Amino acid sequence: MLAEVETKPRAVEEVVQRLRAAILRGDHAPGTSLPGERELALQQGVSRLTLRAAIGRLETEGLLRPVHGSGTRVLDWRERGGIELITHLAVIDPRGFPALLRDLLEVRRVLAVEAIALAAQRCTEDDLADLRDHVTRQALLVHHPAGYIAADLALARRLARATGNTALVLLANTVTGMLERQPAMEVAFLVDAAGTLRFYRRVLQLLGSRDGERARRLAARLIARVDRSLLARISALFEEPTANGAANAPEVTP
Repeated sequence: MLAEVETKPRAVEEVVQRLRAAILRGDHAPGTSLPGERELALQQGVSRLTLRAAIGRLETEGLLRPVHGSGTRVLDWRERGGIELITHLAVIDPRGFPALLRDLLEVRRVLAVEAIALAAQRCTEDDLADLRDHVTRQALLVHHPAGYIAADLALARRLARATGNTALVLLANTVTGMLERQPAMEVAFLVDAAGTLRFYRRVLQLLGSRDGERARRLAARLIARVDRSLLARISALFEEPTANGAANAPEVTP
């Protein structure tokens, strides 16, 4: 009995991953219904209780909705899903990772520029000293991937707190929590750690200026430059050799 209780969460997670992937791939089209509970439980090799728990998880992700008398309806993830799905999409089709990363960086750029501008106006001297110390400690972790990534995510949360904006703090918590749970995103953190640290030191200078408008303008240019470099490096990593030895970069559609 104890072993069954201990392994159930893992079984639920495995079903969630399989069903989520099938929905995101389009194996279950939006508007259709999943097979009946008994049949689907047999297909997944789990109990109906485990299946219900998995469906409940996917319901919170905006992928499924139980309909009384009609089974479980598949929702359109493009209309109902949250930002956390982007990393699951990257896992399903690694070749599309550069395009997905581009989309995520665009969102990050909008938020980061405003966060830097607000922090320049509102951060305290203690906030600024804390951010400087954090970047110094993060630089020591460049050759320790797990520690470096954890420090990078923690820096985003600290910067959000320095804005004094609760909504930005909660949004930063959501995004960093998503990234912490998705190891597929590690390459985006580590591909140019040295360049990222140089960017952070420049951001600290902007915060010290206390000029929100200037910080906004310069941060927009700096982040755009960093993002272009990162995307170029990521795209190069995902190039595939052709039959004659050349390489084709994956298409990034607008």
